[in-house]
Amino acid sequence: MPALDRATFDDSRWPMLHLWLPGTLPAQGLEESLAAVSRYLLRGERFLIIIDMSRVGIIPLEQRWRLVEWLDAHKQPLRERMIGVAIIVASPVVQLSVSAVLFARPLPFPNISCPDLSSAEAWAAKRLQEEAGHTQAGKSR
Repeated sequence: MPALDRATFDDSRWPMLHLWLPGTLPAQGLEESLAAVSRYLLRGERFLIIIDMSRVGIIPLEQRWRLVEWLDAHKQPLRERMIGVAIIVASPVVQLSVSAVLFARPLPFPNISCPDLSSAEAWAAKRLQEEAGHTQAGKSR
């Protein structure tokens, strides 16, 4: 269960990374989360993220802009290392916020909004399977 004001990461199923966001994420919590994702990018390995935003009620405007800035600053490693992202969204207001960020900065990798964890995991498993197929095809050449 995530802490009330911190994001929780689980990489036990790597290269599938789970990120659970609490109902309220203070600015410092956002910075900690972005720093953690940056560290995963520095590994140099391809991976996929499932972001569970089902507890999030609203994303403050300044946090949305901070996310846009971070996406700009990490565009190249994201393009090279992200297999995809599945975002679990339960609230129409949060979906609108996510859509606004993605409109401002479309992601350079496959992404989907899902209503629940099982849908997100099914999509993620398919993406990982496709990635493994591409990797295997590349090795046989």
